Amino acid sequence: MRDHYKTLSLSSAATNAEIRRAYRILARRYHPDVNPGKSTAEQFRAISEAYDVLSDPLKRQAYDQDRELNDTFSTAFDRAHQAYRKQQAAHASRKKPAPQAETPPQAQEQSNPKAEPKPGAPHKKTVVRVSTRAKAQGSDNIGARVKKLATRARSTAETLKTWIDPFATKKSSTKKPSISSFSVVEVSISIFEAISGVRKSIEIPEPNGDAHKLSVVIPAGVRQGSIVKAQGHAESTEQVIVVIRVAHHPWLSISHRGLTMDIPITVSEAITGAKVQVPSLGDPLLVTVEAGTQSGKEVRLKGQGIFLPDETRGDLYIRFLIKIPPLTDPVALAQACAPFNSLYSGDIRSELPKKLGEETLS
Repeated sequence: MRDHYKTLSLSSAATNAEIRRAYRILARRYHPDVNPGKSTAEQFRAISEAYDVLSDPLKRQAYDQDRELNDTFSTAFDRAHQAYRKQQAAHASRKKPAPQAETPPQAQEQSNPKAEPKPGAPHKKTVVRVSTRAKAQGSDNIGARVKKLATRARSTAETLKTWIDPFATKKSSTKKPSISSFSVVEVSISIFEAISGVRKSIEIPEPNGDAHKLSVVIPAGVRQGSIVKAQGHAESTEQVIVVIRVAHHPWLSISHRGLTMDIPITVSEAITGAKVQVPSLGDPLLVTVEAGTQSGKEVRLKGQGIFLPDETRGDLYIRFLIKIPPLTDPVALAQACAPFNSLYSGDIRSELPKKLGEETLS
């Protein structure tokens, strides 16, 4: 999976302004018209593709979810590989023969005839069950995402079983049964449940059409697409993967950066500046609106976000949105806006391209 943030030399917490700035710099540097004779077309296409995804809020949200799923399973594979290497080394040390006197080749052939390998136990098929009963509103493409997650879970289970089974001893297998099936369940929670954490009762489908209930603790700080793993009981061979869907809230959202809050401001406050009171998880906060604030500008309040399980706090982002007065008298409002129009030096949309992907390099 191509890392669009790495392509633009940005972190995943980059703002929209930082994304635009990075794209303009890199597009000017690697544009084929600016570099005749150099092979920069492929790099320019990658830069344009990264900007197309990250500059669109919906595309960026979907990309961040896919990126998180990919990172989650990549980490699982890395840990499994490390466990495999340790088990392989331990197995080699246990099976290493003690030094003995050298035996003639003929005696070795007679004393150690090649025996047929013993047939192993029949391979237990890994089962993956998917449930999408608790869908969040607005999740039109959740079926495809859950199927992708189920495919990755099945691949992870089969790979782990292939790596670990040859080195598993009878003693270790009696202590903890291996995972034989996966169930992927989608759970919808509110934004406030995601902020504080919650315990949810979910239903796991059975092959015969029935379902059994399971209580799952969802920690504080989860966001859209987060994964919580659970197991039925101590001796259960089923691994339950819970995919979190956070319901839409009109002015609150949780992302990989932290908690974001949309705060409306008046046209006058945006132009002249002001101090506005905003809610928080504790006492209300007084935030400064700088003079000349554009709609969409963000202010970061470090350590004012969600309380995390490791006893730290995330960040709170205040996003200012300019709100115009209600159109009770459109004529009077249009007359009041006339002096503002004369203050613009030109077309404010002159830097926009006529076609998406064709960025103006001037």
